[in-house]
Amino acid sequence: MTSPTDIRTSRRRDRDARATGSTRAQEEKKSRGRLPSAPRERRPLLAALAVILIVGGALLAGLLAARIDQREEMLIVVKPIEAGHVIALEDLASMPVAANSSILIPASRANEIVGQTAKVALDKGELVQTTQITDSSPTQDGRSVVGLSLEAGRFPAAGLSAGDVVSIVNVSADGSTPISGAQVLDAVPTSGKDGNWTSGATVSVLVPSAQGSSAAALGASGNAAVVVTAAGQPIGDH
Repeated sequence: MTSPTDIRTSRRRDRDARATGSTRAQEEKKSRGRLPSAPRERRPLLAALAVILIVGGALLAGLLAARIDQREEMLIVVKPIEAGHVIALEDLASMPVAANSSILIPASRANEIVGQTAKVALDKGELVQTTQITDSSPTQDGRSVVGLSLEAGRFPAAGLSAGDVVSIVNVSADGSTPISGAQVLDAVPTSGKDGNWTSGATVSVLVPSAQGSSAAALGASGNAAVVVTAAGQPIGDH
């Protein structure tokens, strides 16, 4: 025969079982409504790459800082300089440069450069190079300077510039041989206005000393014309 205590115990177990089943059912229902979470992955390669980039950036910054510290003051020109111009101190300034070049001129040598001649035209802000200047006079090496007064039409319409290599021709048709290999040292419009060559030109040319007299006589006769054979060559190097 079952006692009242056994009956109560059995009922309590039934209630606990029903409660446990209900709780499990609710948890299963909730779990079915959630998406599964992705497994956490470790990415050691990305971490290593990040470290490499940080270290590389630091090294690059260090190299740039060291390069800046190694810059040296080099000479530049502060205004346009024509070929044949004699360099003056006021033509020069300095600028820090990191380039290691044997043809650039340190600012500490500025006094050595003063008095030398520009072999080519130099633009404002251009670094001065040893190949662009010379301490030799244009009239050395067997050359003479001769002046010519040229009428319009006896030289290129765009004018002449220092460094132009020209042949000097006699337009009187007397059969004289042109003087070749002359080089323009300076040229200005007769009008006195820059770029206005319509009225003629006054030109100084370098010619071989053996032909200096012939060139001077041709210029004085008013029969000279020039033909440009090479433009803008370094003074004295043609």
